[in-house]
Amino acid sequence: MIIIIAPERFSCNYKKMKICAIIPAFNEEKTIASVIRAAKSTPLISEVIVIDDGSSDNTYEVAKRLKVKVIKLLENRGKSMAMEVGVKETDAPILIFIDADLIGIKSEHLKLMLEPILKNDSEMTIGTIDRRNLGKTLDWFVKKNKLPFSGTRALKKEFWSEIPPEYKKKYYIESALSYFAKQKELKVKTIVLKNVKHLIKEKKYGILLGIKSRAEMFFQMAIVNLIIRIK
Repeated sequence: MIIIIAPERFSCNYKKMKICAIIPAFNEEKTIASVIRAAKSTPLISEVIVIDDGSSDNTYEVAKRLKVKVIKLLENRGKSMAMEVGVKETDAPILIFIDADLIGIKSEHLKLMLEPILKNDSEMTIGTIDRRNLGKTLDWFVKKNKLPFSGTRALKKEFWSEIPPEYKKKYYIESALSYFAKQKELKVKTIVLKNVKHLIKEKKYGILLGIKSRAEMFFQMAIVNLIIRIK
């Protein structure tokens, strides 16, 4: 059963409220330092939490050296569960989830994502990577369709709490967030993060493991979209 929540439920003044950046990470030693620095240098963000989701590389050590709160999970529990662990560690009413594999992310990008939330212009913003190098048509498509699988999002914690727990596992959460925001008629804004890219899975894990990981991710997205629509 889906409970429809009126947008005005989230109409309180958030301008002076605490904002927490949550960074779920699995084997992201190459990129996580720059992501953490972007979060720490954003004046609007008052707390940074890294969830090391059972990494086998130096993700934990790199994050600890940057003097942020780091939670080490002993085994890989999946991105969505890592995000949930981070949420439970903060009392901030505004959350910004940041992918740990971003290249080129800056403080100004995060500020652009947070301002619509602070001004109550949106209940959620979705930060999509810059795909201009793939052509104007695809860039238009990104803006138009809000890329529901983008992991970099700012939102109000109240909305996160409304997502059923069965969708907070694997790669389910991003599709679930977009779907329930639409069902609840919440205001969502998509922001293209100029000059920001992902470190692709093939470069992280090698060609074969990268392709396998990407296939698993898209398969899980397809499954959760099917489950949501059936229910």
